[in-house]
Amino acid sequence: MARAEDWLLALAQRHRLSPTQRQIVQRMLGMFPDVAFKSTIEIAEQTGVSQPTVTRLATALGFAGFPEFRAALRDAVLSASAAPEHQETSPVDQEIANLASLNRVLGTDATREAVRLLAGTSPLGVLGLRASAALATYFGYFAKRLLPAVTVSTDASTIDDTVLQLHQQGATAVLVFAMPRYPAATVGAIRLARELGLATVVVTDTALAPFAAAADILLVAPVGTELVFDSHAAVVVLAISLLDAIARTAPQQTQERLEAHEALVDRWIF
Repeated sequence: MARAEDWLLALAQRHRLSPTQRQIVQRMLGMFPDVAFKSTIEIAEQTGVSQPTVTRLATALGFAGFPEFRAALRDAVLSASAAPEHQETSPVDQEIANLASLNRVLGTDATREAVRLLAGTSPLGVLGLRASAALATYFGYFAKRLLPAVTVSTDASTIDDTVLQLHQQGATAVLVFAMPRYPAATVGAIRLARELGLATVVVTDTALAPFAAAADILLVAPVGTELVFDSHAAVVVLAISLLDAIARTAPQQTQERLEAHEALVDRWIF
C-alpha cells in the first residue's frame, strides 16, 4: 500500500489544508487499504471528526465531493494491489526507504534555505524535547565545532526562556527537532519563536504534522516504525547533512575551527 499512501500524501501536500484536515489525512494513511471503501460516517468515526468535516476534506483536496475522492482513493489502492507482490519488509528495508525519501529532500530549495538561515544566525539555537532531545544534543555537539555560538535546549521547563534569550542575543533563526510524539512545549516554542521574529527550521517526520504551518522551513525525515521504539536513522543523516552544508558556506572558517578543535584532541582521547 506504499504507493497508495504516497499518492494521498502527495495530494495533501499540494493543497492548503487546515490542521484538522491534516490530522484526518494522517490518520487515513494508517487505514489503507480499507479506507478506500469506507463511507464518510465510518471515516469520521475512526478519525474522531464529524461527517461534514470529512466531506470538506474531499473538497479541500480538489474533488467535487466525497464520492469522487473515494473513487480516486480506490484507483490508487487497486493500482497498488496490482503491483507485483514483495516479501514482508524488515526494519532495515524500511530505513532504506526512509533514506531514499530523505535523498529527495536534501536537494530542495527548502533545504538550501534552511542552510542559509542556520549558517547566518549567531547564536544558533537547537531545540529538542523528550524523544528529540538526543537529536538536538547530537546536532549541537558537532555544531559547536563549526559555529562560534550554539545553544542547545532539551528541558521543557526552560525552553521558552531559551527562545527569548536567543532573540535578545540577536539570533535570527532556530532549529527545532520535533519527532513523535510531539511535546506541547515544543510546539509552543516554535510558535513563540515565530512571534519573536525568529525563522523556524523544523525537522519532523511528516509534512502533515499538526504544527507544520508554524514552521518557516519544514524538513521531513521519516522515522522507522517496525521496532518497539521509533528509529531515527534518517533524521541523524539529515542532521549531519545540514551541518556539512553549513560548513561549506564558510570553508576557511570551518577549516580554522576544526584545526583548533583538533589541537585539543590529545587532551581527552584515550
